[in-house]
Amino acid sequence: MRILGIETSAKLASIALLSDGEVLCRRSFAAKMTLNQRLAPEIVEMLGGLPRDAGLDAIAVGVGPGSFTGVRMGVALAKALAHALHLPLAGISAPEAIASGACAAPGRAVCVLQRARAEELYATALGIRPDGIAEEAGPTRVVTLPEALQAAEELLGRAPELFAGDAAVALAEQIRGKFPAAEIASEERQYPDAAIIAQIAQGRPDRPNTEAALSLTPRYARASQAERQFGVDLGLRG
Repeated sequence: MRILGIETSAKLASIALLSDGEVLCRRSFAAKMTLNQRLAPEIVEMLGGLPRDAGLDAIAVGVGPGSFTGVRMGVALAKALAHALHLPLAGISAPEAIASGACAAPGRAVCVLQRARAEELYATALGIRPDGIAEEAGPTRVVTLPEALQAAEELLGRAPELFAGDAAVALAEQIRGKFPAAEIASEERQYPDAAIIAQIAQGRPDRPNTEAALSLTPRYARASQAERQFGVDLGLRG
């Protein structure tokens, strides 16, 4: 099975091509300001030609939370490709990808903390399945660090053993103030990765969906700047 993975929710975008679990090629590039110019050409260059000629069986895309603009671009392109090529599409959340890429042992309790805005964090509690894929214990919340730590412990039924994500790396000292035994994932694993997103999609055959080209939506988790500014709810958070 050949899967194209696309991840654009963080400041470093990535794309990858997997075949039966093996990463055939992968590349990453800065997403800020130039993502709209680079994403499609990078995919064509990595595949060595147009996606229609790459023998793809499915597409997997990161749905956030993260950069509003980045998530929109990645999801929009993935949906367009899936629709044009009649391929199943899988939406994989950033916390799933980060936790799955942290190489945690099955059964471990994980808390993914991502920067949101000001003092807020995207906080997600997850458990690691026997196959190494992370599974969310509850929805992503937009909270402060103390609220995130309390919520994760309540959702998981025990103290998280591993913290991952860019905010976890930055706030490691505060995290260990509450959970002294907590492990912090390495800095190179703080962002979601396209290869991991494709691996999750392959390991979860229920996720790629032929209807997702029309129905898949980003996971924004918090109100957009326009919604906050004008006090409206555009229904973007599902």
